[in-house]
Amino acid sequence: MSRANVEIVREVVSLMDFAARADDLPARLLELTAPEVEIDMSRRVFNPYVYEGHAGLRRLVRDVQEVWEEFSITPERFVDAGERVVVIMTRHGRGKGSGVAVDQQTAGIWTVGDDKIIRMETDIDPQEALVAVGLD
Repeated sequence: MSRANVEIVREVVSLMDFAARADDLPARLLELTAPEVEIDMSRRVFNPYVYEGHAGLRRLVRDVQEVWEEFSITPERFVDAGERVVVIMTRHGRGKGSGVAVDQQTAGIWTVGDDKIIRMETDIDPQEALVAVGLD
C-alpha cells in the first residue's frame, strides 16, 4: 500500500508543478486530492497560510501565479513512510515584480488516505521532515 502512496504523491507533485503554469487545475489533480485536503504552508516566511479543500488548492495555485513569473518544483527524493511520504525537492522561482531568482531545497510531508492526498505540510527542513515521520 505505501508504495502506491509514493506513486500518488509523485503524480500530484508533477500535476502541481504543471498547475503553477496552467489556466486551471488539471481534473486529475482534483481526483487525487480529497475534497477536504489541508495544505499547511504556515512555515513559510512570506504568506504563511493553511489552504483548505479544493477551493484552497485553487487559491494556492492563483497565489503562486500572482507572485512568480517562473515557478517549478523539482523532486529529488520520495521517501516512503507508510501513509505519509516525504518529498525532498528544490523549488525554483523568479519573482514577477522583482525579477529575483530563488532556489530553495525543502521538504514536504504528504499524507495519503483512501488513495487521495488528505494533507500536505511544506517548507520543512529535509532532515526534520524525515525525523517527523520516524526516519533518520
